[in-house]
Amino acid sequence: MTPSIIASDKDLVMVSPHSSDLYMDVPLTSLTAYSLYWLHQWQLPRTIESITVLNWRLFPEKFAMVGFPEFPDAFRTNRSLLQMQPKYRNLLTGAAVKGFSLNANGMEKADELNQKLGVPTTGAGKVLGSTTKDEPRKKAAGLARSIEPEREIERVRQSKVFAKWRQDMMGDRDLIHVHTLLRIFDHTPRPVRMRALKDLKQAAEKIGDEEIQRFLADIQATFPHAFTES
Repeated sequence: MTPSIIASDKDLVMVSPHSSDLYMDVPLTSLTAYSLYWLHQWQLPRTIESITVLNWRLFPEKFAMVGFPEFPDAFRTNRSLLQMQPKYRNLLTGAAVKGFSLNANGMEKADELNQKLGVPTTGAGKVLGSTTKDEPRKKAAGLARSIEPEREIERVRQSKVFAKWRQDMMGDRDLIHVHTLLRIFDHTPRPVRMRALKDLKQAAEKIGDEEIQRFLADIQATFPHAFTES
């Protein structure tokens, strides 16, 4: 579940910096991949502004403005995002208007840094999530039997996209929350996406939750491209 303390991009100022000894030799593009990963985990928009602030909070020695360390250097973040585009280092997809997402290569970079740096924390030491890899479900039947329906449906009910659906406020920009709900990414293969949705549908059917069944059906109808693009 998304940590409540990081509920909006305004909360990014609570994130504590990592030790500079751990990242001084790491390329800016890899550090930005780490930030993108955590913005995804926290279900926040991956805009230039949010990425710039999180880069600055996590890695001030690299992303603070020279001479004014209390401010982020947007130019450095923007340059790293340009270098991460497919025609250069091929670590992400997207653009400034719609936001950015890591591709498979970018996820590998983020995973490497997750192992080196760990999970972001607040200044008070509160851990802001956990690392989970988006792995293919090789034993679909066995996994489906292992799911705890009540727990999974409660997770659905706590999601941001379900809250928006209930308020009839769900729109195209909420695709980011659909990805988080299904624990998928832009590069996730279509069969894995469909399996994730099917598992939730089966959990809802098993406990007889008709509201969640309607919600999941609306998700599939509203975001068909989330289940057709590879």
